[in-house]
Amino acid sequence: MFKDINSAVEWLNSKKKLNKRYDLNVMRNALNLLSNPHMNLKFIHVGGTNGKGSTSTYISNILIDSGYKVGLYISPYVVKFNERISINNEYISDASLLSYINKLFIFCSSFEEKYEVLGFFEVVTLISFLYFSDELVDICVYEVGLGGRLDATNVISPLISSITNIQKDHEAQLGKTYKSILKEKLGIVKNNIPFVTSIRRKSLINDIKDRCKESNSKLYFVDNVKNIKLDKTGTTFKFENKYYKTSLIGIHQAYNASLAIKVVEILNSEYNYHISDLNIKNGLKNSFWPGRFELFNDSLILDGAHNPMGQLVLKKSILKFTKNKVNIVFCAMKDKDTKKMISIIDSYANSLILTKIDYYRSENSDYLMNLSTLDKKYEFNDYNEAIKFALNMKKKDEFVLFTGSLYFISKVREILLEKEE
Repeated sequence: MFKDINSAVEWLNSKKKLNKRYDLNVMRNALNLLSNPHMNLKFIHVGGTNGKGSTSTYISNILIDSGYKVGLYISPYVVKFNERISINNEYISDASLLSYINKLFIFCSSFEEKYEVLGFFEVVTLISFLYFSDELVDICVYEVGLGGRLDATNVISPLISSITNIQKDHEAQLGKTYKSILKEKLGIVKNNIPFVTSIRRKSLINDIKDRCKESNSKLYFVDNVKNIKLDKTGTTFKFENKYYKTSLIGIHQAYNASLAIKVVEILNSEYNYHISDLNIKNGLKNSFWPGRFELFNDSLILDGAHNPMGQLVLKKSILKFTKNKVNIVFCAMKDKDTKKMISIIDSYANSLILTKIDYYRSENSDYLMNLSTLDKKYEFNDYNEAIKFALNMKKKDEFVLFTGSLYFISKVREILLEKEE
């Protein structure tokens, strides 16, 4: 039993390394012994490579504005661990989290003697089910952790399943081709449950149609997103002949928000929910997602894009957002395609500062330095020094972009918030 939240979370983190799962039986066995708390809940399931988190928060905020008590489960966190589990935008308290971790600590001790060892994400997902069930939420929005078919969240039977997009990431687990990645992510499509997606890659459309035909799932494609405009207050766009605005910045946010709009429209048409266009507009306006094109002091941008497509979309958004010079501070994990990401960054950065964080997965800054072909590039093994250098070298009309990893963004954000105080 743990007496403080830090030691409790430390125990959770100790469970991170886990052998590959080939089915969801361990998760189902655990839920059965916990009296299946997820059976008391209604769900929206959100998968995809990029944009899952912001799409989930849009759906959550629209439902909150409509008067529902909404559980939101996301990963990873940027602000603090508790961010993973929230109700109506309030993170689970340290006291509650500690209580549930202690419950799972005792449970794991007996469960793991008979069955397999539960992994970090499985335990946190179990905690979320218990918490939301105990708190009697009206509906939950669940972001897929990784992939879909074998993800711990895929034990749920949702009202609607959705996928934002398909890009190459986590190739060791999901495969190296778009089709193999899609197959894993389409594992969240359930029999007779509506499925909505904003995937636009033409080579994948028939596979999606085939999967939905096989599962008898009504299929909705999100397209027809037009007139996208960015400024410091957010993103405006036109979807299905109506204009909307989200407080989040980025071309991709127009597509993420449109997917969220389509999801709540299906809740209205298929499940008799009562969500108005005003609720939708308020929900988009009220949505906040730390570390995703987050603006500090009008000239510092934080974005956790951590794969090549994420960086490409970020580049397009930056170039649409400003014509001014952008200095970039980059840190990434060893298992990411850093060569392609840096190639994209080199194509538009005024200067590039490479660094690393004190985390076993963080790529060495000297390795990143050798990947860049820019003339104006700098290397700092200490990310604190990299941040200080970037802020000091920035000229009046220039921007500084911090990117490459949400783990890195979390560190940067903490420092910038301290400076504001």
